[in-house]
Amino acid sequence: MRAHPSISYDRVLMEGIQDMVFVMDVLPDLTFQYEFMNHSAKNHTGLGENSIGKSLEEVLSAEMASYISSEYKRAINTGTPILYEDSFVALNGERHYSETRVTPLYDETGKCTHLAAVVKDVTIQKNAQKEVQTSSNLLFQNQQRYQSLFKYNLDAVLSIDTKGKIISKNLAVETITGYTKEGLIGEYFYKYVIPPEVSTAVNAFEQALKGEAKEIELTIFDQAQQKMKIVVKFTPIIMDEEVAGVFAIFKDITLQKQYEEKLQYIALHDPLTDLPNRRLFDARLEHALDNLENRQKQFALLMLDIDHFKKINDTMGHDTGDAVIKDFANKLSSCIRNTDIVARFGGDEFIILLELSSSTEQTAISLATLIHHRVQEPTHVNGKQIKITTSIGISIATDPAITAKGIIKQADIALYKAKENGRNTYYMANKSASARLET
Repeated sequence: MRAHPSISYDRVLMEGIQDMVFVMDVLPDLTFQYEFMNHSAKNHTGLGENSIGKSLEEVLSAEMASYISSEYKRAINTGTPILYEDSFVALNGERHYSETRVTPLYDETGKCTHLAAVVKDVTIQKNAQKEVQTSSNLLFQNQQRYQSLFKYNLDAVLSIDTKGKIISKNLAVETITGYTKEGLIGEYFYKYVIPPEVSTAVNAFEQALKGEAKEIELTIFDQAQQKMKIVVKFTPIIMDEEVAGVFAIFKDITLQKQYEEKLQYIALHDPLTDLPNRRLFDARLEHALDNLENRQKQFALLMLDIDHFKKINDTMGHDTGDAVIKDFANKLSSCIRNTDIVARFGGDEFIILLELSSSTEQTAISLATLIHHRVQEPTHVNGKQIKITTSIGISIATDPAITAKGIIKQADIALYKAKENGRNTYYMANKSASARLET
């Protein structure tokens, strides 16, 4: 079982991020419901826990809900993270400008199930940009003001000549990457990009040389030679109506990418056992059904639960019950192959998808026997030794016309039959066969 980090990700998401973070549930009709928001989101927008589970239309004005919904749909349609600008009225009544990064999160079948929206307050930068736009001619005439804007920009800015060599950088570059003094100057910018992404970086740079700004995500090496994820915009420098070079304006999004990966992991895994949850299992099951139909590759489902688990919960308490469930999950995980999957369906009920190399049922029976012996190894909780057994219902998928609901129902009925036959047994669906698993 994977070792847990020393700090709670929930705490990091709620307290450790100054940007506003929203996680939206994507419903089948492409409407969006609030599933999570961190403290910063609540404090800036005034939204509270009563917004969780509600749609955009129920929480926001019709105009705002329509606009945000269209951007969310754009993220899903493009299949990649998108950026859009927006504004909102803060609790103090002042209008703030924001930059929102929306990342679609997918299950294993490629279906978008959630959106992670990270909203950055860019009011200061926006006001500065407005000032730049209204006085751009003056800035070029006043070199001192231009240098100040470049040097103290909150985003990292590299000035690159037409050959790709870095000629200057601002303070934010040093802060973000660790390169100080004359580091980077005179070097080709793509030297710091990881090799697989060099061509992407060069293509974006060449587009900027043609007068077209281009924004992409890259992975670069910082001063310590650690990989860093950035979002960078290559913008042409126009002098006398000709491109004299390129500005590379970038932000560090390493932590944000890690948050997105963690959010996707949380969405597909059970918090108690760290096993795949029903959502991830259903995706794997649909994939197995496709293989069954297209390549006649068979599989089996094993539905399991812990015999007399309610008695453990009632007599020893829920903490002990949780410990037993976690130990049971670990034992199941140790019995399966890398090509198989075990998921928690809820409570003490688990299900295994077992790939079969042939039509024989012996593989499933052998796994049931192995699980039986492993499960009967004592579980130790707070100095107490607890012994459990398990009942197993087995269903073999051989008919390409079988549905996910149908094969799960077969396994569930088989589990019920195993319990009827005295528990601590397996029962094979549609075979009228069971066997007591001897201790």
